[in-house]
Amino acid sequence: MPVLQLDDQQFPLKAGATRIGAGAGADVIVPGYSAIAVEAVIDGGATPTIRRAEEAAHVRVNGVLLGAEPTPLMHGDKIEVAGLEFRYADDAKGGATQFVSASEIAAKAGARRTGAARATAAAGGRLVSLVDGKEYAVADSGLVFGRDASCDVVVAQNEVSRRHAEIVIGDEGYVVRDTSANGLYVNGERVQGSHKLARADVLRIGSEEFRFYADVLAATPASAPKPSAPMAAPPAAPPAPAAPLVAKAPDAGLMDMDILPVMVAMPAAAPQAPAAAPVSPPAPVSPPAVKDPRPVVAILESRNEGSEKGTKYELRTPLGHVGRGAHNDVRLSDESVSETHAKLQKRDDGWYVVDMDSTNGTYVGGSRVSGERKIEGSSDVRFGGMKFRFTAVGPSSAAELEAKGTRAITAMGRPSAMEAAPSTAKTPIPAGSTPASEPAKSGGGIPAWVWIVVGLVVVAGVVSFVLKGRA
Repeated sequence: MPVLQLDDQQFPLKAGATRIGAGAGADVIVPGYSAIAVEAVIDGGATPTIRRAEEAAHVRVNGVLLGAEPTPLMHGDKIEVAGLEFRYADDAKGGATQFVSASEIAAKAGARRTGAARATAAAGGRLVSLVDGKEYAVADSGLVFGRDASCDVVVAQNEVSRRHAEIVIGDEGYVVRDTSANGLYVNGERVQGSHKLARADVLRIGSEEFRFYADVLAATPASAPKPSAPMAAPPAAPPAPAAPLVAKAPDAGLMDMDILPVMVAMPAAAPQAPAAAPVSPPAPVSPPAVKDPRPVVAILESRNEGSEKGTKYELRTPLGHVGRGAHNDVRLSDESVSETHAKLQKRDDGWYVVDMDSTNGTYVGGSRVSGERKIEGSSDVRFGGMKFRFTAVGPSSAAELEAKGTRAITAMGRPSAMEAAPSTAKTPIPAGSTPASEPAKSGGGIPAWVWIVVGLVVVAGVVSFVLKGRA
């Protein structure tokens, strides 16, 4: 018989409608909240469903606010009413454990971690289901897997024990412990007792798989080398022979003769050339970033916790590829993302996401994509373990622009030579006047005074010639 569990209490569900809340009409009374009315109604049947009793009621199922439509209930679902969390349990799913041979379980090879193991810190632990994309945070008290409805992650399968496994926080990160009859597998290998988890490890419980994530352990700086034992001092060099004493001239400056032998005996140190400063190679100059002139047609905004949260990836073409490889338009370095994971394509009726047979799946709104699926409005999209918010940005074709009354201009005409050339016009000068800063010029660009001098020379030559002829 299906029941609701609240701590140690159990409330059997009727074949018809079971009302949850307070007041005379409630079948399951929420303790301590006499002011509220009936909040939720569970309709029994072959597939029980839950719905809001009133439009203003706030009911959550597995942390998601219940909408106007009824939602089917499954064994292990968590129902939150007035701040209290009930658990839905079905006796048909909580029967005895069915033992399965180890060879049969090992034959169900599933996903594995890609790349080398990466150590994690004891923070940010979470699991992502590779079946339906649900995410489970690892609390400080740990996380319990099992068939029983009281477990944090419920896997309602006969080969799964009531309390199958648990994840706890250890001194050096997260540790998973096996408490089952049929075993727990990490990256395809059965766990013996306990196992320290690394980032992107895949846990298999029954036939369901979960990928583990946590904050990456920061690399510790290399310790400075310890000083070695002091070495014996090298033998002292033999003293240099003393220079011969030189007699002082009578008029030499006064000097204490007791000091003179000492000063002469100490050879002057040869001047040492200054050590050349090390010359570092010139830093390479990176070319300036070139801004893509194409308009943005869609945006992927990261929803993952950590330093990457809020990072935006812009799509400028109606077809964009997502994956870990360098050839993708949106390149993601996470281990859960395949080399070519998915593609985003804009068609006449909107945007579509197409899964490229990825290992860990593509999800839209928490549901795994099989083949392709249309993205309705701004929706949550997940590639493996990477969560994003997809947003289409405005019209991207001339037809859509014209439909909204805007004409797309494909090219701009070149400016004419008169428009392109810089203006060289000067302030107009009145006729008959000459600027003071520029001498008056005649034809050909020769100053007028040159022509006057030439004329005078010619006239003088003619007069001289005439006078000679008369003489």
